[in-house]
Amino acid sequence: MYEYRRSEDINTFMEIASFSFAVKKSRHELLRKYISEVLASGAELYTVHDGELMVAGYILYPFKMKLRDSMVTMGGIGLVCSRADFRGKGTIRFMLENAVKTMYEEGIQVSVLYPFNVGFYRKYGWEVFFKTKRIVIHPGIIDAKPDPLVDYCYLPFPDNEVKDFYNEIAKRHYNLAFRNDYQWRRHLMTYFSDEASCGVVKFKHNGKTTGMLTQFLSRSDTGYESSLTVKDFFYTDRETKDTMLAYLKSLSHQIKDITLVVPENFELWPYLNDRPKEEKLETSGMIRIINLKSLNGLGVDFELPTLKIKVRDRFLKENSGTFALSADGKKLMIQKTEVEPELECDIASLSVVLSGLSSFAELIEAGQVKVLDNYKLQDIPKSVTFHSEPF
Repeated sequence: MYEYRRSEDINTFMEIASFSFAVKKSRHELLRKYISEVLASGAELYTVHDGELMVAGYILYPFKMKLRDSMVTMGGIGLVCSRADFRGKGTIRFMLENAVKTMYEEGIQVSVLYPFNVGFYRKYGWEVFFKTKRIVIHPGIIDAKPDPLVDYCYLPFPDNEVKDFYNEIAKRHYNLAFRNDYQWRRHLMTYFSDEASCGVVKFKHNGKTTGMLTQFLSRSDTGYESSLTVKDFFYTDRETKDTMLAYLKSLSHQIKDITLVVPENFELWPYLNDRPKEEKLETSGMIRIINLKSLNGLGVDFELPTLKIKVRDRFLKENSGTFALSADGKKLMIQKTEVEPELECDIASLSVVLSGLSSFAELIEAGQVKVLDNYKLQDIPKSVTFHSEPF
């Protein structure tokens, strides 16, 4: 019989993770350092044992993440791995069943992970909740001019102005998460890739911080060509946006191509003189509600006449039952009820609707939500979802 426990055995876990993620031996020490630092920053290591033998594990990362119009506690599930000789023996299932209970007991409201297989995690209550747009361009095709009142500087690590600016952005946009120094270091560190340099570019308009981006520079293995990956492209006015794009254009003599990693509603084409080399939308993270009742009072910007939903959660009985959902334009109310339900769905489907990626109408059409009696077509509006923390 398997045993699930919190662990501090970094070395054994690292050996399992190294195999699962095919980490080269030359990078094992970097992986060990990474795990040590994330545990020191407040993350937790949980493992599964067969007797005294560690056979699987994962790291639970704590975040405060925007969901609709509130910041909620989010548990990031990362480095999910198991021994090769215990694949197909129920170890990951056992671990995930216990992981949701751990998060519930720790007061976590929702969980996010990056799936190796969507269908696998869907069985345990997670559902796709955001997509990432990747745009690859040569910087020379950017058509933008800098504003003379906007200054910028490169920082190897964000200063207090950038940290404050980012956290203010996180309060208001997408599903971003607050970052402390530990989380910034994790965001900028390059343990599993070969970036030559990484850092932050800060933009100030009339002396006030109005924009930022993070950049990761890498060099081709076969020549002298360099590539730049840009994340966290955030700004508060058009003059700053123009200057940020002009800055990227100025790198055209050094950089062969730039990959922008952005939300799906980010449009770059008005600023380009030619087509991108590549533009694609990727299914990225999955979300799961851990404590449905705790989302009572969630800030929202929509109205919802009372809608009664029968919810199924195989792994957390506290989330199962009939719940009445309603919203007054400011807050979402969620209460258990004995009244007959109008819809029936599992916790995964409810999670993706509350996240904003989908709606009940879409999931009814897809057969993931069942219509019962007296349904009056109440629905929760969609919103653009996006999360950017690596774990």
